[in-house]
Amino acid sequence: MRLHRRNKPFFRLGNWLLLAAEGAVIGAGAALVVGAFRLIHDSAFPVLLNWFASAREHWWIPALWGLVLVGMARLLGGLVRAVPLISGSGIPQTELVVAGRLHLSRMDWLRVLAARFTGCGLSCLSGLSLGMGGPGIQLGAAVASLTGALWEHISFAGHAHIAAGAAAGMSAAFGAPLAGLVFVFEEMKTRFTWGGFALTLAAAFSAQAVVSHVFGFGRIFPFQDLREPDCFRLWTALLFGVLLGGLGYLYNRALLWLKDSEARHSPLPQRWRILPPMMLAWALAFLCPPALGGGDHLIHSLGAGAGDLALPLLLGLCLVKALFSLISTTGNAPGGVLMPILCVGAALGALAARILLDAHLTAADTAGSFVVFGMAGFFSAVLRAPLTGIALVLDMTGAAACLPGALLTGFTANLTAAALKCPPLFASLRAAIVVSRPRRAPAGNSQPDQGQSHEAVDKSSRH
Repeated sequence: MRLHRRNKPFFRLGNWLLLAAEGAVIGAGAALVVGAFRLIHDSAFPVLLNWFASAREHWWIPALWGLVLVGMARLLGGLVRAVPLISGSGIPQTELVVAGRLHLSRMDWLRVLAARFTGCGLSCLSGLSLGMGGPGIQLGAAVASLTGALWEHISFAGHAHIAAGAAAGMSAAFGAPLAGLVFVFEEMKTRFTWGGFALTLAAAFSAQAVVSHVFGFGRIFPFQDLREPDCFRLWTALLFGVLLGGLGYLYNRALLWLKDSEARHSPLPQRWRILPPMMLAWALAFLCPPALGGGDHLIHSLGAGAGDLALPLLLGLCLVKALFSLISTTGNAPGGVLMPILCVGAALGALAARILLDAHLTAADTAGSFVVFGMAGFFSAVLRAPLTGIALVLDMTGAAACLPGALLTGFTANLTAAALKCPPLFASLRAAIVVSRPRRAPAGNSQPDQGQSHEAVDKSSRH
């Protein structure tokens, strides 16, 4: 990723400060959009959960909610068909843009911004096991492209501003600026330069400042008081990392197989393919409400009482949440997979804590640390991005005391998944996206049409 101003290399302090100022503008804009999304979700979702809890007293609530979900499924199917770039989490599409393999005009980004905000909001409020992490990244990238008109005199080779917007979106969605910074260079494989670093760093921390001071969002999971096992018991974290590596491999393969199988064999047209996951969300709304949504509320309860639930209940919760998260990715529903992956990891951590407590291999006051280890390890195994996973979990929880165990679990899980030849999830999803070439310019016109853009269509959406 090279940054230059009209053929003058960016090596002066003044240029870096200018880039930092531009990054701050990108971060603030991304935070306003993603923060508004978080505000709507955090305000409406608890109301829906309370409404579902009153279904026993009001027989008409399940029927009414079923009709609402059918309408949502039809609307989401139409949105995805009209703007295919909003399908799924949005991270693979954004990575293609940063890599220069997909070129979008500002009008394309404007359509993505509006459709993604609407579509992901409907997906999350419907109860599907989808999060706002990936959509936040794509929204941040869209804001970066749209605000790029403010400094047309700067040339961004390598789409550095899009990468900075992605970091800002992740920072705003999770309250994790360090994770957003690491994500750009580890997962997106963006080439490191000091100018790009200054741009991305400013965008990530500016986004965090805006969501904190404008929207009042604090740490998503206040686990800063957790204690990890002493150094003589950290071998349990090592074994847990090996287990998470194997389970992450299975989850990764299951997700890709399920998406491909549903796309090949679904009898439903595109505009109705989101209906089956919606109907499963309808059933879980009245049978197992904790499994609904991305899982942030479930992670919070697990971290607060990791060793309090019975073993069969934790095992059932792990299975239900994992299966629901996998099924929610089918049908190209617009929504992220990062929070559900973290939630499954947290549930596995709570399950491991319960087993270790029963076996007297850990103390009650350190059981909660395995929720942190589970999130870091499972994220690292599925996405094969251990630095991002560890930074994200520690940013979100503030559990600095759990850093040694999180490092051990995360890197062990990543190495185990690598030994099992588990590909990074988003690399596999990128490979499933077909990027069509732009139309050729008319005869006699040697200049390409500035309004032209590449189109990206997920193979799983061409049904």
